[in-house]
Amino acid sequence: MKKLKIIFFLVFAFLLLVLSGFAAQMSSSNYRQNVIVSEGGENTTSSSYKMSIAVGIINSVLDSASYINKLGFFHLLLLADSQPCTANNQCEGGFCCSNLCSSSSCPVAAAAAGGGGGAAAAGGGGGAGFPELKKDFSVSPSSIKEHIALGSTKTVPINIKNTGDLPLDFSLNVNTINDFVSLSDTGFSLDASQQKSVEASIIGKKLGSYIGDISVASDTIAKSVSVVVEVVSELVLFDVKVDIPQAYKEVEPGGELKVQITLLNVGPGKRVDATPTYIIKDKQGKVIYESTETFAVEKQASYARSFKMPKDLEPGDYLMIVEVRYENSFAVSSELFKVVPKQAAVEKPARFNTAWLFASMIFVGLVFLFMYLLVPRVKVFGKLRIKKCYKTINDAIDAINSNDIKKAKKYYAKARKLYGTLDKRGKKEVYDELVGLYNRLK
Repeated sequence: MKKLKIIFFLVFAFLLLVLSGFAAQMSSSNYRQNVIVSEGGENTTSSSYKMSIAVGIINSVLDSASYINKLGFFHLLLLADSQPCTANNQCEGGFCCSNLCSSSSCPVAAAAAGGGGGAAAAGGGGGAGFPELKKDFSVSPSSIKEHIALGSTKTVPINIKNTGDLPLDFSLNVNTINDFVSLSDTGFSLDASQQKSVEASIIGKKLGSYIGDISVASDTIAKSVSVVVEVVSELVLFDVKVDIPQAYKEVEPGGELKVQITLLNVGPGKRVDATPTYIIKDKQGKVIYESTETFAVEKQASYARSFKMPKDLEPGDYLMIVEVRYENSFAVSSELFKVVPKQAAVEKPARFNTAWLFASMIFVGLVFLFMYLLVPRVKVFGKLRIKKCYKTINDAIDAINSNDIKKAKKYYAKARKLYGTLDKRGKKEVYDELVGLYNRLK
C-alpha cells in the first residue's frame, strides 16, 4: 500500500510538471524556432531556459549580447554570409571560411585552385578535391617465340590497350632483331579504354636462334615484348630440344647453368655423326659463350651439360641455344633464362642446445624407421607405375598402327602424366620409349 502511494505521487508530480510547461513558436519567413519553457523569465541566457532548434540555413546573426548560439563540438547548421565559422564545411553554398563565411573573397581563390586542379588532372595529376587521373596501358602477349623455316613468314598480333583515364600517344620499336621482325604500325593514339592490335611480321632470313624485343612506350611508361626467333632449314634430318630445369631458370654470375639436351635422328636411319653447337646470347644478341662437339647418334641421344657463367655477367635475360648441323640440314632449339644479382651470404651464429639436439635425433630416427617400413611398398608401387606407363605407350602404338591418331594422342597424354609420377630411375627407363612415341605422333 505504501509503495502504491509513492508511485501515485510520482505520476502526479510528472503530470503536474508537463501541464505547467507551455510551448511557443517564434517564426519568421526564414527562421523558425520551437521553444519549451519550464520556468524562468525573459532572459534566454538564464539556467532555466532550454530550447531545441532544427533549421536549415542560418540567414541572420544569432550572436548578440543577450543571445549566443553554441552547438558544442558538432555543427548541424549551415552558416550564411558573414557568420562566424571555424571550417569551410560550416558555410552555405560552398563558401570559404576565414573567421567569417565569405561569398565574395574566398570563392575567387577556390576557383583558382579548382582551375589548377583541373589543369593538373588533364596532365595526369589531381588538385585538391579532384581524383588523380592515372596513365597506364597493357601489352599482350608479354613474350613471343616462333620456330619457322628459312625463307618463310609468320604474323603474330600484339594487343595494346589504354587502361588509364587519359588519352595516350604510343611509339613502337623493334630492338636487335630488326632483320627478322617488322611492325604494321609504329605510332598511334588511343583514348581511355581503347585498344589496338599491331601485327608483327616474322621472317626467317638466316639460320639460327635470335633474341630481341619490341618496345612499347607512351609518355613516361615503357613496356616490352620479349621475342625469340628460331630459323631452321626446310630439310630437317636431325631434330634438337633443349630444356632448362626450373631450378636453373635463374642463375647468379659465376654460377652453373644446367641444361638437358635431346638429339633425334629423324632422317638418315643409321648411326651418323652429329655436330651440336652450344651458344649463349644476351638480349642485345652478343655471344657470351660458344662451343662445339661431335658424336655419333643412331636414333636419339639425351644428355646433360653444364655451362659456367662469367663472374662479371650483368643481370638480365639470356638465351641458351643448341644448333645441330648434318649435311644440308640445320636444326635449332633455344630457351630463355635469367641472370640475377648475387646475394650476399648472411652468417648466423651457431647455437648449441642439448634439448634441441636430442629432439632432432629422435625425429631423424623416426624418419629412418618410417622410410624402412615404407620403401618396400614404394618400390612395388613404382614398378607398377612403370608397367602401367609401358602398357599405355603400347596402347598408343597399337592405335597408330590402326590409323586412330586421335586415340593415340589420348594414350600419349596419359603416358606423359604417368611419366611425371615416376622417380628418376623410372623416368630414365621409360624416357626412350616415350620420346619414340612422340616422334611418331609429330
